[in-house]
Amino acid sequence: MTLSVAIATYNGARFLREQLDSIYRQTRLPDEVVVCDDYSTDGTVAILDEYKQRYGLIYEVNQQPLGVNANFFKAMALCTGELISICDQDDIWFPNKLETLYAHIATMDTRKPCVVSSLRQDINAAGEVLSVIHAPYTEGWAATLLTYSRNQGCTMVFNRALLDILLPTIYRVENSMTALYYDEWVAYAGALLGDKHNLPDILMSYRHHDKNTVDGAGHYEKKTFRQKVHDLPVFYGFIPDERFIPLEIVYRTYQSSITDAEVVDFLEKICRCNSLVNPFRKLGIILTMRCLPWYRKIVIAVKSTISITLKAVFE
Repeated sequence: MTLSVAIATYNGARFLREQLDSIYRQTRLPDEVVVCDDYSTDGTVAILDEYKQRYGLIYEVNQQPLGVNANFFKAMALCTGELISICDQDDIWFPNKLETLYAHIATMDTRKPCVVSSLRQDINAAGEVLSVIHAPYTEGWAATLLTYSRNQGCTMVFNRALLDILLPTIYRVENSMTALYYDEWVAYAGALLGDKHNLPDILMSYRHHDKNTVDGAGHYEKKTFRQKVHDLPVFYGFIPDERFIPLEIVYRTYQSSITDAEVVDFLEKICRCNSLVNPFRKLGIILTMRCLPWYRKIVIAVKSTISITLKAVFE
């Protein structure tokens, strides 16, 4: 299968060369690298032109800014490969990233939508490791929709069958470019309409810097107790509640194609949660979900009750 890398750039000159070099050092080279630049005002376009001359990189510059979501989808739409790998402008890929993801997705039934994701380590602007994410191998809709951090866009490879479903539909959905991120569209639609596998391999360095602020390793101990309470999950042991709305949007978009009764039960209850304000009423709905084993419901019930109570007291 042919493999395309889709990159969205915007004022990324600071780290772009390091990312592109890591792509062109892959043990399984991509068949094409396609970049959409969102009207950068720094040296990004000059770097893209340099790599076009050296490696045949393909790029287009938007005549006006589209925003990160629309820019990524434009890059994906310009790809011609049977597989598409999403890429940020400021990370560093390990040499075996594409080879590992390609080898796994090749074992899946690519006649239907397929997505494979992996893990990462977090680095700072200087390339120093901040933290490393570990998680076991998982597959299926529940592993994607019921876990915290397994749909990082820059780790994913997906197939043409999924892209051919996404592109004609996303622009017809109200707020499709603002209510959820591009990688949520890919991950959730892939898991609901086909298959998504999550590998335990750490295959890249995800960079945090002054333009990509995150409260990563080494910062938590600096917070006050009130700040720590504020950052507690509402439903401890369940997916973050900020994912409820994106899940409902994807579900409503492809509802007629989803036939699994357990999946429908889960998503209908997520929609019901979205219509409520009281967190204890939402918790009650979560605890009736058939996809959750009883021991996990106990953990969610106990820890979420504590978390919700603390938030009510200290916020």
